[in-house]
Amino acid sequence: MDFIYLDNAATTFPKPCHVVNSVVECLKKFAVNPRRGINPLVKKANNNLEVTRSKLSNIFRVNPNQLTFVPSATYGINIIIQGMDISQGEAIYISPFEHNSVVRSVMHLKNENGVTVKILPIDENCQLDSEQTEMLFAAYPPRLVVIAHASNVTGDILPIKEVAKITHSFGGKILVDAAQTVGLHTPGMDRYDYDFLAFSSHKSLYGIPGSGGLVIKDINELPAPLVFGGTGVNSEDVDMPDFVPERYESGTLPLPSIVSMLAGIEWIERTGIEEINAKVNTLKQELYKGLLDIGVKIYGQTSPYGNIGIISFNVLGFSPQDIDSLLDSKKICVRSGLHCAPIAHKKIGSYPNGTLRVSPAYFNTEKEINVLLDIIDQLYF
Repeated sequence: MDFIYLDNAATTFPKPCHVVNSVVECLKKFAVNPRRGINPLVKKANNNLEVTRSKLSNIFRVNPNQLTFVPSATYGINIIIQGMDISQGEAIYISPFEHNSVVRSVMHLKNENGVTVKILPIDENCQLDSEQTEMLFAAYPPRLVVIAHASNVTGDILPIKEVAKITHSFGGKILVDAAQTVGLHTPGMDRYDYDFLAFSSHKSLYGIPGSGGLVIKDINELPAPLVFGGTGVNSEDVDMPDFVPERYESGTLPLPSIVSMLAGIEWIERTGIEEINAKVNTLKQELYKGLLDIGVKIYGQTSPYGNIGIISFNVLGFSPQDIDSLLDSKKICVRSGLHCAPIAHKKIGSYPNGTLRVSPAYFNTEKEINVLLDIIDQLYF
């Protein structure tokens, strides 16, 4: 490749050969509609769909029927927020690091239904003030709490286990946005005890864009569907199924993207999750140390729960957009601005211009990191 791609927090790229080959095989041999018919192609599509569901459910430590395929993490988040029938005066809490997939969804409910929206007392170091949280929950009992597993701006991991425990003690439900983490930092339900979790296909799972999943703890208490339509089952019924996964799988499923998640997990297992994470962390640390030596302003990297391999920074005297344009001219792909997470930038003090975000992944090299560091270093001379 004649460019350096360092925007893996948006979408991991390039994809492993096993993922590419699996998608091509699907497109060539069985890219038809699952659950629509009994012919051999449909049967093969059905089998691949359910094998993927089973493989994914294993990494969450849940049963396969607790995992629904959705077009994206954003879609899954909206199923829960819009489908729980949260009414005027009831409270939704979000963390101060949320993506607009959460913020805009809860603000829609606030504007349309008069729902109360509160921010969890989590500081810039991802530390939860438990006492203040309990005081807030006592005054405004949580119907739903939404929290990212890791910030898409800084990569810092948030205290989802602690938040879940307090939320449940006040009778609320917790939804985890794990778009950034599922695959390499997957939070199992057995350990973190969340009620809902949404994830995407194209980030840490190394799949292609177009799908994701929604994990549901209690399948006997299901939110309303976000979209209504054909499911391939119970076609005589004019109402949506009251069981999962079909309740949320209306329309033609994006089978090539779903299959790519299976291939992504297989590649991670073959390569070794420890090896992948170790390499990403080595690249991130190389970048971090180099930026510290240059003297730029680095945000985050202070969570006691760890970091998934993202660094956001600013260079004194330059806007992040200026640096992005410079790097673009050198064929280096990064991301500048607010990263669809303005409240996170307000929390860390980088609003309104945002930051320059660099996110290496397994297929990057130390040489590529050093090329970027050399360009940033030259700005000071």
